[in-house]
Amino acid sequence: MADSQNNDIPNDAPQPLDPQDSAAPDPFDPALLRLSTNYAETLGVKKTLTTLPCRKPNRHDWVRVREGEEWRLETAVFENKVLNETFLVDPTIAPELLGEVIPVCLFLAANRQNDPFFWQVKLSVDGRTNSWNASALEAATLAQTRWVRMSANMLAGYYDVYTATAELADPQWPELKFQELLKVCFRDRFIRDRDHIAIKALRGEA
Repeated sequence: MADSQNNDIPNDAPQPLDPQDSAAPDPFDPALLRLSTNYAETLGVKKTLTTLPCRKPNRHDWVRVREGEEWRLETAVFENKVLNETFLVDPTIAPELLGEVIPVCLFLAANRQNDPFFWQVKLSVDGRTNSWNASALEAATLAQTRWVRMSANMLAGYYDVYTATAELADPQWPELKFQELLKVCFRDRFIRDRDHIAIKALRGEA
C-alpha cells in the first residue's frame, strides 16, 4: 500500500525548502544595508556651499592647503574683536581704518571632514619678523603637500607644526572658483565704502 501511494506523487513535484539550506540572502544582512562612501553621489545629492569661515585651524585640526597661486590672496582685513568677525577690506578704503587694517594671506584650506575655510595667515609689516606669523606661514606652505596640524607653543612664542605619518587621502575641494569662494565667505563682511557700519563704529558714529 505504501509503495502505491508513493507512486502517485509526480517525480517533478516541488519539494519543500529547508530554511537552513536556503540560498536566498537575508534582507537584514548589514553588508547589504550599509551605504557606500560615495552615497551622496549615488542618491543624487550634491552639497551646496553656503558658508565659508575665515579662521586659523584649531589645534586638533589636520588640514591641507590647496596648491597653486590661484588659490590664495594677499589682501587686507579688519578684525572686529567685539563681534569676533573678520571683514575683507577694499584697498581704497584701507586709509579709513588706519591702524586697524591687517595684511594677510588667505589660503584655501580644508580639514579631514572636507570642510573648506580660508586660512588667514598674517604677513609681516615693514620687514619685521614675527615668530607666530612666520611659523604659521611655514605650516600653510607645508600643508600644500602634507596634512599638518599646528599648536601654539606659548613658552617659545611660535606654533609647533606636526605632519601626519599615515598616507591620508587628499581632501575633496569645492567646485567653485576662488572668486566665488570669496563671495561666499565675505558677502556680508566686505568693507567697500566709508559708510560701512564697521567704519562708523570706529568713528563713534554707530
